[in-house]
Amino acid sequence: MSLELAYFYGSEAEQYSFYRIPKVLLTDHRYKSVSMEAKVLYGLMLDRMGLSVRNGWLDSEGRVYIYFTLEDALAMLGCGKDKAVRLFKELDKSGGIGLIERRKQGQGKPTRIYVKNFTLPPDPEKCTPSPAPEEPPAQTSEKPKSGLLGAKVYPLSRTK
Repeated sequence: MSLELAYFYGSEAEQYSFYRIPKVLLTDHRYKSVSMEAKVLYGLMLDRMGLSVRNGWLDSEGRVYIYFTLEDALAMLGCGKDKAVRLFKELDKSGGIGLIERRKQGQGKPTRIYVKNFTLPPDPEKCTPSPAPEEPPAQTSEKPKSGLLGAKVYPLSRTK
């Protein structure tokens, strides 16, 4: 089934809000093992960070945390419970890549989720020192010296 959708005109596309997935999650080989669904879930949790900041949800060390329940994931991703649990685990520090850290609070309170910063230090595999470039010979003028090869150059004498 194909939907009959209208075209965008002018700046209409700017009127919508979007979820963002950091480009590094798609380009850095260290994130290649993370499934696309888990990357989308991470993008949804990054978006939730703004709400947490507005609500003042910071721990005693000033770190922002979010509440993002399994039910939130089910509703937003449209997947089953087993898959959502697997996606959370794939992102989690314990058993996964480490993009989030979940901390249970107990007593029926929802789990706090710390969304970790996705930026990585430079990859040592990609940072091999390259040999120092050879210095080009210094130019004495912008125009190359003209003359015939092998021709002798005699200094001009000044006459008085």
